[in-house]
Amino acid sequence: MAAAKDNSLSRSMGLPGAIATVIAGTLGAGLFVTIGTASGTTGPSVILGVAATGIIAMALATNYSWLATIFPGAGGAYTFISRSFNNRLLGFVVTWTKWLGYIAADAVLAIGFGAYLEVFVPALDPVWSGFGILTVLFLINLFGTKGYSRAQTAMLWVLIASLIVLIIPGLFNIDTASYTPFFTGEFSGFMAATVPLFYAFIGIEVAAQFGAEVKNPSRNLPLAILGGTGILIVLYMITAIVIYGVVDSYTVLAESAKPLSTAAETFLGTFGTVVVALGGLLATATSTHAIMAAAIKIPYSWSWDGIFPKWFSAVNRRFRTPHWSLLTLYVAASMLLFWSAGLDQAIAIATFSYLIAYLTVSIATGYLYAKGGVLASRAAYNPGRWFYIAVVVAALGSLILITQAANWPALFAGNFGDLSTLAIFFPWLAIGLIVFTIYWYLDKKRGTDVAAVLDTIPGVRVDPAPPADPEAPADPPEQAGRT
Repeated sequence: MAAAKDNSLSRSMGLPGAIATVIAGTLGAGLFVTIGTASGTTGPSVILGVAATGIIAMALATNYSWLATIFPGAGGAYTFISRSFNNRLLGFVVTWTKWLGYIAADAVLAIGFGAYLEVFVPALDPVWSGFGILTVLFLINLFGTKGYSRAQTAMLWVLIASLIVLIIPGLFNIDTASYTPFFTGEFSGFMAATVPLFYAFIGIEVAAQFGAEVKNPSRNLPLAILGGTGILIVLYMITAIVIYGVVDSYTVLAESAKPLSTAAETFLGTFGTVVVALGGLLATATSTHAIMAAAIKIPYSWSWDGIFPKWFSAVNRRFRTPHWSLLTLYVAASMLLFWSAGLDQAIAIATFSYLIAYLTVSIATGYLYAKGGVLASRAAYNPGRWFYIAVVVAALGSLILITQAANWPALFAGNFGDLSTLAIFFPWLAIGLIVFTIYWYLDKKRGTDVAAVLDTIPGVRVDPAPPADPEAPADPPEQAGRT
């Protein structure tokens, strides 16, 4: 495993950076993009939708925070699943689709950045502006985690300030008549809105991708994941109450690519609107930044385990950045940026991909906690039997949301014309299985000890074993060959 040791990542991110990854890395998706467009099918009841998806998000955060203390490495869901079930294939299948979700998310957020930039430069095309921010952030990410962490933390405070400019005055300008009718699309419309609303919580998993780079992960990862998710829920609820209370009709927000700026225009002067728009720029930029930095850890982890090309786990010697993985993400997201049929479709692809990972991780959490043993004993804390509530809520919530993101009702009705998500998912999965089979075969030919590989954690330095004592007794047969 010498290659793994040489390709390890540096633990240079503190608690502020981890929290900023969860909050600032998510606000661009939730507050500044989807919280307005989601009302197209359900109206002001988006407020209730935020609460419902927030409960599922907190349950998932609970699961992720526990597993992150057992497997504090890169790869997030891939590492959790492959190590919990001792199976690289299962982890790969789940996160192959999720990698596509990250690529789609970067494209969505880049488009959102372009939409807010139009407030300042109306002549700019949001797609080309999005390509510009992807390029800038690609270059920043080449310089490693420390610079990323500092930038995210600094921009978080500017984001909070811009939200205060909107929220505080907005609370005094609410017209309760704007909430009527509360439900505009009945139950089916409300459920459809949960897909883009849940997309607003993607930062839950993003922090787990940095497990190999966070200092004191047993303490800082749970604090960042749980604390950051709680803060997001509060911010989303208050903001939703304000923006749907200050506009005359929810359709104004549903049709806007920059809903917070649109809401600010109704009661704030030019200065306030500009401040909120600036917040939108920073929020979408930081979210794009976080997703980009997290996404490169997935193929890095596959490569670490020998089921993907080795150059994906190659790191820059100075900055410890998996640069080839980063370049692949940048190119793919840029292509999707220009190809995507629209914002809603890209959101559906991304959310569907995340939900598959969330469901599987929830199952892995319940399995590992119920089983106990050596792996479970590595957790930084024992949550008690109430933990099963979080497991069940997260698993069932993810499963219900998957049916919405995948358009399963249309499938059962025989309407195959509206299955864009599944039409992309299944061919992509088939490609992934072919890729895995090829590299699994090559790895087998090399005679790799898979058990020894799964004993490591992606991104975490593997120190060489001390010289063997010739007079020491031999290892028991069941331990031979393991590290």
